[in-house]
Amino acid sequence: MMKYKVSRDPIYSEIFISPLERAIIDTKPVQRLRFLSQLTGAVMVYPGASHTRFAHSIGVMHVSGMYAEHLFPNDYPKIRILRLAGLLHDIGHGPFSHQFDDVVYPLAGVKEGHDEYRERILLELMPKHTLEEIENMREEDRSEVLKDLSMTVGESQNLEDGLKRLFKAIVEIFEGEEEGTVEFNVIQGPLGADRIDFILRDSYNSGTRTFGTGAPDRIIRNSLIVEKDGKRLLCYKNKAMDDIYTALFGRFMMYKNVYFHKTSRAADLMIQEILRLAFDPLKLGERIKDLEEFVDLTDMTIFEEIKYMYKHGERDESLEKAYKVLQRLLKRDLWKVVIEMPFPIEGIDPALVGKSIARETLNKMKEKTEEVINRDDLKNPKDADILKYILDNFDDLFVVDTPYQLTLVHPDEFVQSSVLVFDGTNVMGFEEYVKRYPAYKLMTNNLIQIVRIYITEDYRDILKKYEIIPEERVRMVTRW
Repeated sequence: MMKYKVSRDPIYSEIFISPLERAIIDTKPVQRLRFLSQLTGAVMVYPGASHTRFAHSIGVMHVSGMYAEHLFPNDYPKIRILRLAGLLHDIGHGPFSHQFDDVVYPLAGVKEGHDEYRERILLELMPKHTLEEIENMREEDRSEVLKDLSMTVGESQNLEDGLKRLFKAIVEIFEGEEEGTVEFNVIQGPLGADRIDFILRDSYNSGTRTFGTGAPDRIIRNSLIVEKDGKRLLCYKNKAMDDIYTALFGRFMMYKNVYFHKTSRAADLMIQEILRLAFDPLKLGERIKDLEEFVDLTDMTIFEEIKYMYKHGERDESLEKAYKVLQRLLKRDLWKVVIEMPFPIEGIDPALVGKSIARETLNKMKEKTEEVINRDDLKNPKDADILKYILDNFDDLFVVDTPYQLTLVHPDEFVQSSVLVFDGTNVMGFEEYVKRYPAYKLMTNNLIQIVRIYITEDYRDILKKYEIIPEERVRMVTRW
């Protein structure tokens, strides 16, 4: 009988870990996830949200296993591969996760961000690190791992060959995204293990547990595989539709209240600015090309390197600016919102108009500032100096944020992933299901774009005093 280890988890109680999973978990690339924050800026608002990508990855492995055991009963290789794909889905994240995605990867010319690095790490790094981990084990433990590996990928010429085959099989799971394979959707589909875990785990740690009230066991139990147009696709029975909507509503509320909280995003934007300014001084573009160097980068190494270099004589202008933003972040002196404009649009992507609305608003503010400065009745010289400073530094003082669009349920999310619904008689796409069951119609289609303008130095009082901030607002429609 195979020996399993047990990880105690606040969400699922006990997570059982097989010998092969344990060997992979104990490698440096995976252990590094202990030092990458899951929610980055949200901890500035929700102090309990200090959990890591590592805890999330273990949770996704567990939920992937729940799916796999239901959809592929007694298929040991499939179950193990899917669990490992869940474990390793975030292996390509850099420090500060999505903020690294938004800044460092693009500056370094990495087009596919952490997905591209996930593939590189799985194929180029993980076989080597896992081999080293196994070779350093006690004979008894190594024997268990080899047995587990053989049960997963079959007999191999040698251990190195078996590990290469294993990680190639894991990469193939993620290659199913465009086609919308069952295996990919189990991990990262609209109701995949990744999303189920982050809703439950992030809400638990943020203290917003009321948003994490979904029933993953019921959703998973009502999943099935169907054949349609010659393809095997993931499908959900409509008897779980209310549970699905509950989970999706929880996700919406987490984005609205936690991930896109105005102060969470202020911290995120400051971290993005720190990464942008530190990119050249820390030679991040060069360092991430070497995967061994990449896995040495964590949230704290970035911050500590900036502090060390600045305090030991580096006076690069970008580094100095990065250090100053970092000092403000560390004492929670965050950028402030001066205007927020959430708006819904049906039929088109609201991101297309979000940035133009922000530019138009900033132009109005700039024109108003110029108008106030040129007033004959502006008698307060201190105010005049501040307004002139604002005008002279306008582009540096104001930062536009247009984060991802919010949606409760959007049919395209399911259509693009080839995820279907079964009503007991017919298998159909999500759009068709909503047409047949119009009770769900009111809860679909709206995409909400949040546009915020932040100020990097707090001059909100004077902006309000002279009515420089436009009064008109685009109101959020909450009709679902």
